[in-house]
Amino acid sequence: MARTVKASMAAAYWTVKKFTSVDENKIVFLGRRMDRTPLDFRLLLEELQKQNSEIRPVVLSRMYRGGWKETLKFAPVLIESIYHLATAKVCVLDSYWPAVSALTHRPELVVYQIWHSLGKIKQSGLQTVGRTDGRDHAVADVLQMHQGYDYVLAGAEVWNPRYVESFGVQESQLLNFGLPRADYLLHERFRVADRINSRYPDLSKKPVVVYAPTFRRGTDADGALRLVEALDTDRFNLVIKMHGSDTLIMPDSGHIEVPDFTATELLSVTDYLITDYSSIALEAAILDVNTMYYVYDREEYLQNNGLNISLDEEMPGCVFESADDLVQALYKTYPTQTLQKYKKKYISTDLGHSTSDLAEHILTVGELCSRSYEQHLNKENSLISGSVVSS
Repeated sequence: MARTVKASMAAAYWTVKKFTSVDENKIVFLGRRMDRTPLDFRLLLEELQKQNSEIRPVVLSRMYRGGWKETLKFAPVLIESIYHLATAKVCVLDSYWPAVSALTHRPELVVYQIWHSLGKIKQSGLQTVGRTDGRDHAVADVLQMHQGYDYVLAGAEVWNPRYVESFGVQESQLLNFGLPRADYLLHERFRVADRINSRYPDLSKKPVVVYAPTFRRGTDADGALRLVEALDTDRFNLVIKMHGSDTLIMPDSGHIEVPDFTATELLSVTDYLITDYSSIALEAAILDVNTMYYVYDREEYLQNNGLNISLDEEMPGCVFESADDLVQALYKTYPTQTLQKYKKKYISTDLGHSTSDLAEHILTVGELCSRSYEQHLNKENSLISGSVVSS
């Protein structure tokens, strides 16, 4: 099946390339994690347009949960992406996209894999090939999984070896800029908090506990049910944010529904984040949010997927296999020194300009809108020097 899909894509791609040419101002964003433009795409696009108004963006974002029915629904988007990959100067993606890795592109195309996390707490990509939660070896080989990237956006340098393992790239291809969402967390925290509190005033009446577990492939996880049973909802507001592709079993009551804000946005009003192996823990660390790890299925997860760090060693006193033990810890003083040590080790100390750094790299090294960008810089330089040079 994989060979047939690859052959069909290759034939279509060859035909499209034969009758089209590259648009030097075109950038295509590809994502399969949600049915709307992801936050990192939106922030980067806004910054690119601010730095150069002549870019021509295309955004294709379609949730893909797996299975043959989902594959049929996803097929039209995948086919459309083939045309845009043939005609774009730059491609930005935040997850694996078959047409990017499996096809032979024009030499002009520059591909940026920005992934969707600020680090590599859990194993992913090539690290998990052949495991229960990873891809089959044969399929990964045929579709050349995670090949074709020119640059990979990474978090703090401590994670670099894990990015290399996950994507099969050289360390020289890593850009330790951090994600655009890191800027968003730092610069928009209080404005987002005001919007959330205005929409959900009851949240501000009690400490907010957000439960945001990672994705578990093909598992009906019951962590949310266990938490609702253990947590005193008279003392805490519990918000549960399920991963978009997950099959988390949701309780009928005992929690507050906040569907119109993401887990990242909710960090602006969160007193305690409860997660497990998700990189949202790194986002929470940026804002110094007290974080607990609920790892009731740790042994199974280590076998099926795997981790890159030991949570017990890195966050002692914050890791629990029992919901009751975790809830009891909420009544005690949180070990803030532990969180600060973790933050210092795993979060870049130079955040706040990730978006502009990436946009500038795309416009210069990636050569998106190279002619107009050069004219733009010449005009800026002439204004600074006090004279305007006509282009």
